[in-house]
Amino acid sequence: MKRGNMWTLAVGGTAVLALALAGTTGCRGSATTGDTATGRSASVGPSSDSTTAATTTPAATTGEPSTNSSPVLADGRSAAYITGLDTTHNTVTFDLIEFLTGDAAQAAWKKEHPEDPNGLDNDYMIVNNNKTLRTLPVAASAQCVVLKTLGGTDTKTISFAAFPAFLTQQNKGMALTPPNLAVLPFWLTVQHGTVIKFEEQFLP
Repeated sequence: MKRGNMWTLAVGGTAVLALALAGTTGCRGSATTGDTATGRSASVGPSSDSTTAATTTPAATTGEPSTNSSPVLADGRSAAYITGLDTTHNTVTFDLIEFLTGDAAQAAWKKEHPEDPNGLDNDYMIVNNNKTLRTLPVAASAQCVVLKTLGGTDTKTISFAAFPAFLTQQNKGMALTPPNLAVLPFWLTVQHGTVIKFEEQFLP
């Protein structure tokens, strides 16, 4: 993947962050967008320690499993930008996004760009209309499925303990949007209020 240019679309109070990926002819798929230690003591981003996490994460999202009717994130699979990894306390802090594809992506694009009848060439659109950072616990056995290289589709699975160092190396030299730790979004699989799997999303 080559470094891209970033812009923000704001219509009707909804911010849409878009990344034009250089080197892709006719590409109009829209997208927004660690620490080098590999041991369990490694931590990066807003949740690098309990004090920082408490000051940068809303009180309603403390990283503990939710016991009320409004969990930090519902069980299932959700897209997000990772903003903090704490391998000492096993938590992840993230910015939840909407990753739209198919008809939903085309409809969202045409709503924002009625002058463009062709729509999205790459059939995806990322919408981020809420910059709230959320924190969840991570299972000790969580799998992190990552792309071997940016711009490639081959994957490998690493441990959560190795995750911060991998993101640091993978995104070295890339234009990151603070506080994001990676240029690509991830899918977080949540079960009973705990993240059990990370999957990096390839973008053409």
